[in-house]
Order: sequence, then structure tokens, then C-alpha cells
Amino acid sequence: MKTRSYPAIQAQPEWREAAGRAEPDLERIRRSLEVVGRLSDGLIRIGPWGIGIDGVLSWIPVAGEVYSALAGGFILIQGVRARVPAHVLLGAAALLAGRMAFDTVPLAGPLVADLFIAHRWSAKMMIRAIDKKVARSPG
Repeated sequence: MKTRSYPAIQAQPEWREAAGRAEPDLERIRRSLEVVGRLSDGLIRIGPWGIGIDGVLSWIPVAGEVYSALAGGFILIQGVRARVPAHVLLGAAALLAGRMAFDTVPLAGPLVADLFIAHRWSAKMMIRAIDKKVARSPG
């Protein structure tokens, strides 16, 4: 079976050095978190802000809530699969719950949801935890 390498992961020295000792699923989990974070909250960048699928769907009743719940659940499940520390999971869950709470506010909710990029932040929290785990693993 041929192993596929990813440029974003190869660019980080701790992943190159730890490639042989990392659990095989960690690289796939890490990559999936990068993709979901980028698709949800960073497809279009405007200075420090970005908008993605989540920002667009937040203006459509029900669709925004459904997408946000599914993407947030995916991020949390990937964190559990990667065995990230509980405090990281709880922090990400709090961000995602706060993001979903904004949807309950008519008109202002979707606007705030566009600026509050909780999926991207949560995905980055998981990625940092995975990177620390790989860096600590015995070689």
C-alpha cells in the first residue's frame, strides 16, 4: 500500500521527524480537521476575516444549524479518535456550542456567526493537540 504525503504536513518538521512513529490515523485525522476548518470558515479570505460554508448557510433557516452541528460533531469526534486531552475537547465543544447559540438570534445571529469562526478555531485546537502528541511520542 502506497503512503500518500501531504504538503501541509510535510512542511512542519515535527511531522517529518515523527512520520515513522506516529499512529497511522493521526495524519488522516489531522488532514480532515484542516479541511473542515478551512471549508467551514475560510473559503474566502478578506483580510483577517474569512467566510466559508458555515457563514453562507447560517443565513438559510435550518440549513445553517444542521451544517454547524454536523461539522462541529465531526471535529469533536476526530478529536476523540485522536485522543486529544479532555480540556481541548471541552474548549472546542464550548466554542462550537457558543457558535450554535448565535443562530437563535434573528438577523444578528448569522452576522455574528460569519465573524465567529468557531469551526476553524476548534479544528486548530485539535491540530495543535495532535502536533504536541506526535512531538512527544517516543522515537
